Formats: sequence, C-alpha cells, structure tokens
Amino acid sequence: MLVQILQNAALISFVAFGVFWVWQRSEVPEKVLGQVVLGLNFGLVAFLVTATPIVTEDGATIDARAGPVILSGIVAGPIAAFIAAIFGAIARAFIGGSFAFSGVLVYFLYAGAACSIWYYRRRHKGIERVSIWTVGSGAFASVVAASLMFFVIQPRELALHWLFNDLPVIALANLLSVALAGVVCAIAIAAAERKNELARALETLNLAKSAGGIGIWTFDPRHDRAEWDETNRMLHGFQGLEAGGEYADWEAVVHPDDLPRVNEEFQDALSGKAEFDTTYRVKLADGTERHLKANAAVVRDSTEAPIRIVGANLDLTPLVEMDSALIEAQEIASQAQKLEAIGELTGGVAHDFNNLLSIILGNVELARDRTNDRTMAEFLDQAEAAALLGSDLTRNMLAFARRAELNPTLLDVNTIILDAQTWMVRTLRDNIDVDLALGADVCPVFADKSGIETCLLNLLLNAKDALNASGTIRIETSNLEVKANNTVTSSGEIAPGEYTILAISDNGRGISPEIADQIFDPFFTTKEAGKGSGLGLSMVQGFMRQSGGAVRVNSRLGQGTTIELFIPARCDATVANEADTSVPPSPPSGARILLIEDQEDVRRVMKKTLEAGGYEVIEASTGDEASGAFSEAGPFDLVITDMVMPGKLQGLDVAELIRSKRPSQKIIFMSGYASEAQDQRNTPKNDLRLMKPVRRTELIRAIEEVLSSGE
Repeated sequence: MLVQILQNAALISFVAFGVFWVWQRSEVPEKVLGQVVLGLNFGLVAFLVTATPIVTEDGATIDARAGPVILSGIVAGPIAAFIAAIFGAIARAFIGGSFAFSGVLVYFLYAGAACSIWYYRRRHKGIERVSIWTVGSGAFASVVAASLMFFVIQPRELALHWLFNDLPVIALANLLSVALAGVVCAIAIAAAERKNELARALETLNLAKSAGGIGIWTFDPRHDRAEWDETNRMLHGFQGLEAGGEYADWEAVVHPDDLPRVNEEFQDALSGKAEFDTTYRVKLADGTERHLKANAAVVRDSTEAPIRIVGANLDLTPLVEMDSALIEAQEIASQAQKLEAIGELTGGVAHDFNNLLSIILGNVELARDRTNDRTMAEFLDQAEAAALLGSDLTRNMLAFARRAELNPTLLDVNTIILDAQTWMVRTLRDNIDVDLALGADVCPVFADKSGIETCLLNLLLNAKDALNASGTIRIETSNLEVKANNTVTSSGEIAPGEYTILAISDNGRGISPEIADQIFDPFFTTKEAGKGSGLGLSMVQGFMRQSGGAVRVNSRLGQGTTIELFIPARCDATVANEADTSVPPSPPSGARILLIEDQEDVRRVMKKTLEAGGYEVIEASTGDEASGAFSEAGPFDLVITDMVMPGKLQGLDVAELIRSKRPSQKIIFMSGYASEAQDQRNTPKNDLRLMKPVRRTELIRAIEEVLSSGE
C-alpha cells in the first residue's frame, strides 16, 4: 500500500512539467491550444494514477485521481477538465470490477465540479487561479462528488458497505491528492512566472543597453580574465577577440596619455580606496579616438579580497564632439528658464497692476470732466499719459516673456521720437544733452508702437546711466538695405531686406569686453542693487526678435556705446493719420448694461464712467450674483464681464449661462490677464475682449460697436 501511495504522489508531481511548459509561454494558457495541452498533461497523470490504485477486498479502488482532474479544471478550464476526465475514465473502465460504472461516472462529476469553481473565479476577478480558496473548494467538491457514487452502486447492500468502509478512505485520498496537485501547480506556475519576469527583465536590460550604447564588462583579478559584451568590443575596437581576453588587451587600446591615470584609478578601486568612475580615450585601428566613460563595482569575498569586477562603458564621443553645441544649448536653456520666471512673475503681477491702472485711469478721466482749471487739466493729462505708459510697459513685459501678443501697425519712427521728447526731458538729467539726427524720408516700419516706445525708453535710461556727470545722447534714424549675409548683429545673421535703423549713442564709459556677451542676459546688470532689474536690454532684444528685426551693439571702453535697432521697414507703404479719439460717440438712449467685476474699486470707477456716458448700469461682483441680477433685473442691452473672478462661475461660464437664457445676448469680456484678453478661441465672433486698463473713449467705442452690430 505504501508503494502505491508514493507512486501516486510521484505521478501527481509530473503535472508540474506540463504546467510549467505552458505557463512560460505567457500567451498560451488562455488559448484553446494551451487548454488542450494542459488537459492532455493532467489526463495522462489521471490515467497513470488510476491504473495503479489500491484495491480493497470488496473491489473498490482508491487512488489520487481527484487531484489531476479537479486541478485541470481549476487551472485550465472546461476543455482541460473533460480531457483529463476522459483519460481517467478510460483507465477506470479498463480496470473494471464491481464499482466500474460509478468509478467512470465520478471522473465527470469531478470535471463538472472543477468547471464550476473555474467559472466562479472568472466571474470574481479578485480570486487567484490557484489559491487556498480554489484548492479547498476543489477538495470539498471532490468529496461531495465521490459521495454521490452511493446512489449508483448496486446492490444496496454493497452500496452501504462502500459508504461506511470505503468512502472515508476515498475522501481522505481525494483531499490529499487535490491538495498535493494544488501545491504542485502553484509551484510550477510561480516558477514559470518568475522565469518570464527574468526573461522580460533581461530583454529590457538588453534593449536599454542597445538603445543607450552601453557596454558591459567583467574582470576576474585572480585569473587575469576579462570579458566584454558585443557593444563593449565595438566601443574599444578589439580586433580578433571574442568575448574574453586579458587586462593587457584593454591596456593596449587605451590612449597612452590616459593609461597611467586610469590604471591608478583601477588599482584604487581594487584596494577599496575609491570607486571606479572615470573617463578615458581609446585609439581605434583607423587612428581615430573614442571617448568613453567607465563605472564599475567590485565584488569581494569574506576577507575583502576582490574576486570580480563588473563594469559598464558609455560612449561619450558624440557629446565631446558637440561640446560647444551643448554649452550653447545650456545657455539657451538658462535663458528660457529666466524668461519663464519672468513670465510667471509678470503674468501674476500684471492682472493686479492693470486693475490698479484701470482705477487710476478711470478716476483721472472722471476728474478731468469735473474741472475747468487748465493747470489741473494738464496735471491730469500727465497722469493719464503715465497710466497708459504703465499699461504699455506691462504689456511689453508680457510680450517679452511670451505672455502677450504684439500689435504691429505701420508707424513713423521719427514721429514716435518727436512725441517722446516731452517725457525725455523729465527722464534725463538737465546736464545731459539730447541730439536728434532724424533722417529725411525714413521708411515706415511695421511694428508694435508701445514696443518701440519701451525700447527707446530702456535704451535712453541705459545711456543716461552710462554717462558720468554729464554728456550727450544722440538719437539717429536712417534707412538701410541689407544684402545677403553682410551684416552681423548681436542676435545672429540678419535677414536680407529693407530696415529702418534707430540708433541710440552715448559718449559714456562704454561696455567692458569681459561682459559684452552678457548684456542681453535676463537679470544681468552692472548697476548697484536696487537701481536696475537687468531686464531692459533683454526686453529690447526680445522685442526685436519678435518683430523680425535685430540689435547691433558697438562699444569702446571709455569712449561710449551705440546700440542700433534694425526694424523691418515698409518703404512702399504710407502711414495713415491717426483718427481723433478725443470725443466719444453719443450712446443710444436707455441702453442698459450689466457690469460684472469682482474688484470693488475697478467696478465703482467703471460704473461711474459708464453712467457719465449716459448708460444705465446694474453691477455684480461675482458670476453667481450676475446670474441672479440677469434674471431679476433683465433684460440688458449688453453684458460687460471680467474674465477671472472668485467663485465657480468665471467670465466664460457666466456668458454660457446667460446665453442659455437669452441666446442673442451681446457680451464684452475684459481681463487684466493678457493671455485671457487675447485668446479668442472660446469666444463667439461678435464678442469683444478688451485688455485692462481701457480708456473711456475706447470702451464707449467698443460698446457702441457691439450694440450696433447685427444679431
């Protein structure tokens, strides 16, 4: 009996081979082919254990048949379960005896029970294929299935004898065989999955090595034996060597100038003084050099003696050859980071600053309406000009940081310079002379007006700071036709074409050659702390690049500096006279406006401005409040809403909500964020977006334009 038990246990262990073979092909177990193979595997074992049973005195057979049949269904499903059942049934029929029919039938009961467990596990994804739950359920089901044999055994006396004498032993055999088969399958599946993981890891490692051009090497210092993989043999240019060689083979290809240093570093790594992390050159057969980086880890025995070194090489040749390009790329990246920092800072500050300018500008315009004092009116005009200049400076800073778009138009540079004379006098010291040399018939330029004004202001301030006690600043304009590749600027080769040159010169201290390459770097300044941001020339260069122009700097230490702006010219165009915008149009009688603005001071001054223009204004401070006002106080001829507000409803949300109630509602959007004010993607074509601050004449003109537009 002991022999048969051990024999059955050994046969059950053979299912591991089939399970392992199928499972290591990860896509096979779920396919029909895999289920058939597993069914044949479990079926063969079921046949063998059935053919070698323990036979009792009454002719009953006791064996480990339940294990392979139950586990075939749990592991591989119905196809495998019924294949295993057929194999076992054939063996049982061949043995024959008093219990042959019931013995054959029980195989299919086992298969059915296993399929039920398989189906339940498929419906409940969290249950593992081979687990305590599935194996335990299978063992219990096998005992239940074996018990059902009682109802088919004839005569009843024999059935009762079988029930009380044979069934307990059969139940114990079933429990043990299912448990043993479950353990064997679990071990086989775990081993196959582990092998698959290792294979995938090795494949990933090889792909990574190949993609990164990394070569692996090992060295045995006890036997002076080195091994290199294929990538490393290529990197070192080894000739006539297969995978292995000696330390001297490696020394033969290392550049003679690097070999002493690298040898010393290698010996330090072996002795434990330092890690092996170095670079060196190798001389290839064709005379060229290759730059390699090497790293290694030393494996030691219990006495700390080195027994193996494992290392990697990386080809640095392309990096070394592109060293100058890398330096340039790093400089570009640094510039980009600085610009990004400027953009983030400016974008956040601009909104609040533009709201402040809106309050200043609105109150100045309202104050002008209430005074007849010509002196006071002049002061208010200067305050208005300063507010508008502040708005332009903010917008140009945003444009420089790529947070706002330029608004290029046809301009006369000479006119811009002449108009700037009023604030030049106040900006420069009395002991500084300004010499204008404006060329006749200077071509119009296509550029952003406020951008040119900001460039002029920055260059004048730099020229003023370059002068000591006194001096002269000269402003010149002229035309220039640039031929192909004949003019080099600080921003590279200038494209051929016609340009208007705006040049600012001073006879100050000049620019030191040591810092000449840094003057356009953001935040670079030679001024004392608190007296310069280091952004003036950066903004000038950024504006010129955005405008399709360039900058050229000529400076001599102790003699002065000339900075020339190359502005794209339109010599065949004519600058139109600016329209008179001093008198706003008369609004239609009774026009009702819903004004939505979260900043109380901005909302108050805008309401007064609109009411002074003849409009009836209902105000709201949030989107939620505006929704209620629209429903209770409507209808409105126009809605003016801020884009960014506290609360859930932003400007576009309010517009969408209002138009769900009244689709034809006309709306004007306003924002202190340049990106919001200029983004038209989510705005219907009849809606306007205005950038704060807005002059009263421009605001009323925009209102009248929207009110007079068709539906």
